[in-house]
Formats: sequence, C-alpha cells, structure tokens
Amino acid sequence: MKKGIYILLAATLIFSCKEEKESQKNIQTPKIQYITISPDIQHSEILKIFPAVVSFEPDSVVSVLPAISGQIDTIYVKVGDYVKKGQKIAKIKATDTTDIQSNYYSVKTQLIEAKRIYELNKKLFEVGAISKNDLIQSETNVKQLEAVLKGLEEKQRLLNIKDFTQAYIESPIDGVVYEINSTIGSRVSPDSQSPIMKIANRNKFIVVANIYEKDIPLVSKGDKVRITISDINREEINGEVIYISDVLDPESKTVKVYIKPEKTDKLKANSFVEVKLQKKLDNLLSIPKRAILFKNNHFYVFVENPQGSITRKEVYIVSDSSDNNYSIVKGVNPEDKLILDPINLENK
Repeated sequence: MKKGIYILLAATLIFSCKEEKESQKNIQTPKIQYITISPDIQHSEILKIFPAVVSFEPDSVVSVLPAISGQIDTIYVKVGDYVKKGQKIAKIKATDTTDIQSNYYSVKTQLIEAKRIYELNKKLFEVGAISKNDLIQSETNVKQLEAVLKGLEEKQRLLNIKDFTQAYIESPIDGVVYEINSTIGSRVSPDSQSPIMKIANRNKFIVVANIYEKDIPLVSKGDKVRITISDINREEINGEVIYISDVLDPESKTVKVYIKPEKTDKLKANSFVEVKLQKKLDNLLSIPKRAILFKNNHFYVFVENPQGSITRKEVYIVSDSSDNNYSIVKGVNPEDKLILDPINLENK
C-alpha cells in the first residue's frame, strides 16, 4: 500500500515539473526596441575652416643685393612699406671704392693735360710748327680720355655712388617690402648669399593654408574657397586652390595648400586669414549627432545587427554639415542601423 502511494506521488511530481517547463516555453523575454536610423547620403556637404597666412608667389619676390661692398648706413623702409621702382631704400658706406676713385681722378687729370696739349698743338699747327697728324693724334687722345672718364662716371651712376663714399640702393620694382635681412652697420657685398631685403609684387599675393594630414583628402585642386580677412569687418574674398604640397611637416602634421585670391587690394603680406571650404562629397555619409558617442578622444556609433546583437564601431568625424544638424563621417555603411542616443548602451 505504501509503495503505491510513493509511485503516485512521484508521478504527480514529474507531471508538475513538465507542466512548469511547458509554461516557461510560452513566456518570451521581451526584446528591447531601439530607435535606429541609417546614414544619409543626401547631406554629404562639408564645412571646414583652416588657418592661413598671406604670402607671395615665388617668382614675384625680388632679392635686393648691393652693387658694391660696404656697410649699411641707413635703411629707409620697413617691412610692409610700398615702394616705387627707383625709390631709394637703403644707403651704404662704400668702403671698397678706392680703385674706382683713383682711376677717376687719374683719368680726369690726364684729360686736363691732354686738352692743354691739344689747344697748344692747334696754335702750333696754324703756324706750321707741327704736322696735321700730330694735331689729329692730340685730338684723338682727348676723345679717348673723355670716353674713359664718361665710362667711370656712368659706372658711378649705375652703382649709385655719391662722392665715392656713399652708395644708394634703389628698389628694382614697384612692390611691397617683404623681408629685411640686414641692420644698420651690417657688412654687405654683391656676392653675399643673404640679400639686404626682398621686395614682392603685391599683385601676386597668394594665401598659404596649413591643413592637417587627415583633412587633405577633403581638398582638391580647383576647389573654390572663401578667404576671411582677420580684421574688424571680417571681409571675405573668393579664392581657388591652385596647388597642394606633397611634403608633410613632421612636427605639425600639416600640409601646405596654396590658394590664389580673386582680389589682392585688401590683403597684407604676412597677415593671418581664414580659409573656408564648403563642398559636397558624395562618397561621405552623414548621420545625426544623436547617434554619435564621444569617449576617450574617439567617436563611436552602435549598430543594431539583423540578429539583434549590437556592434560598436569607431567613426571619423570629417566635418559638421552647414546646418549643424548632421556630422559627416567615415567608418559606417549606408545600410547600417545606427542606434540613437547610445549613451545608455555604453554604460552597460
């Protein structure tokens, strides 16, 4: 009798456990519903602003060297001054003009004596004391010395020497003083490797932007940009990218990009400006900023996979779009389902 009761209890217990398992099968864990969005290819417009400096086209800069050796006595201009061709820009104490000076006075003395002899020979010829050939010879001697003296005077003029002690340096072109490499008292010479100063054609300004290596793929030759002059009015002028250097500065990790301004009248040499680049790039995608998580100096998005799992991806923010509602990124695919407001996921 007891054995039968035990069998009945065991059967009841087994049935109860089976029923409970069947009941658990019917209870499903609710799936979390995330708000997702896919990258948009219709808003791939970037807006980038780069620092830049106003410089000159290389072939528009003229190096000024002295015609003779000497010592800088006076500098009449400063960097940024506009000068005219032929304008005096510096004065040199011409310490190495001894030979020119001695030759000049020697020829001048010879010429005075030659003229005296010629005048005497004319009188002697009139009375038949000398031949005509002697008269012609004395006249030729005068003309030769006059030519030599004129050459020395022309050399003095070309060297811009005054009294053989001071030489003036004149601007070779109309332009703006770009650099001054000498100071008063400096020794200078025609064969020096360092010019006294550099003067540039102000109509050939060029804007040089230093762009980080990571942003270089966004810039192309021929891109139209806006150049903002760093003054009170923040005036803007149009420009065009004409050359992208292939040399990377190892310290700043930047590449020089050269931009030709449409107008130059408002620009000043060596002044700082900003370059604004706004363009559409179809190979980039844009997503709401709500889908981006910034952590430890990196940007991430969370992608919901078809199976329901979630993958974190690191993305590169290329730029904010012009309306500031989207960010242009690399690292996601057009078909990705990006979870909005992923901050809670990261905390988990």
